[in-house]
Amino acid sequence: MESKTGRSILTGFGCAALVFCWQFLTVHFNYQGHWNALYCTGELNPQPPELARENLYLFKGSHGYDGQMYHYVAHDPFFLRGFDSSVDAPRVRYRRILVPLAAYALALGRDAYVDPAYYGVILFCIFSGGYWLSAFCVSAGYSAGLGFSFVLIPATLISIDRMTVDVALVALCIAFALLVERNSRFGLYCVLVAAPLVRETGMLLVAGYAAAQLLHRKFRRALVFATAALPALAWYLFVQLQTNPEEVQGFSIIPFRGIVQRVFEPYRYPFGFLTTALSTLLDYAALAGIMLAAALAIRMAWRRLAGPVEMSIYCFTVFAAFLFSPGSWTEVYAFGRTLSPLLVLLAVYGLSKRNWILLAPVLLVIPRTAIQLAPQAMGIMRGAL
Repeated sequence: MESKTGRSILTGFGCAALVFCWQFLTVHFNYQGHWNALYCTGELNPQPPELARENLYLFKGSHGYDGQMYHYVAHDPFFLRGFDSSVDAPRVRYRRILVPLAAYALALGRDAYVDPAYYGVILFCIFSGGYWLSAFCVSAGYSAGLGFSFVLIPATLISIDRMTVDVALVALCIAFALLVERNSRFGLYCVLVAAPLVRETGMLLVAGYAAAQLLHRKFRRALVFATAALPALAWYLFVQLQTNPEEVQGFSIIPFRGIVQRVFEPYRYPFGFLTTALSTLLDYAALAGIMLAAALAIRMAWRRLAGPVEMSIYCFTVFAAFLFSPGSWTEVYAFGRTLSPLLVLLAVYGLSKRNWILLAPVLLVIPRTAIQLAPQAMGIMRGAL
């Protein structure tokens, strides 16, 4: 048992080391040594004047990406410095507090150390995800080395590239599946407390676990584990009181409207014919992966599979079916990242049951996500040669 745990820990460290090496190389060869380029800060967005000393790497003519917002939150998690005025949607971004707050706490609130702490928190999430996936694979009778596949999960790849918080949630989803299998109640409760503080969709893990207990008439356990949502709800209330209302179109009453519309409206790439054709083809493969995930979840529900992992899969499927916020289906960095928990839960469930078709959805989404890193890889190769 100790040797198996040791191999899983080594796998986690290996995942973190692999990611650090990639980031070091891309920062050195593509961003002239500016580590804060990983936040993908856009020139067209306002930056807090207090961060001028950081000499932020700005992407010209761009609004940037989500990581820049969590960077600002990490410097001002309690609305004390007015950084929320530089955040595009403060009410949404500040709810996702766990990763930025962990960086702030690790840096002891000192601006000079927040950025290294943030990179460290992301690497810790990658270590944890690799460790938990490796431990899950070992418990299911596979090699510990399969934990390295954690770095290929769409949300992980995007967090590596853009410093988004989603890697923490997919790591917790794997921990959830592992701890359900081990029947570790304390560990499960901790995971369910943390998940909604990473991202609101983490609340679906709480809902899935509580629903499974109710279906099995374990009412007391359902009630106890439902309280895991209370810290997140208290934080959401605090954020609500600190921010102005935001008009966010999140869902449609018509199921699968978003993905169907995206299928009939291909993204118009400003590239040459071959690059556009390949990108579009892989786009449709990724969309097919999401549709296959939904179909597989519906089949599982038809068969009345009702364990905690299965019920969480259903919750994420319902979320995917009605998701219709602006930009949520435009590119794989949006829907692949947001729906990675569904893909991951299906995959680990498939591994445990030797049901290989359940791995197909995530495998269909990975290629389109991975080729986003191709320009950086080319920059590294040119620089190295």
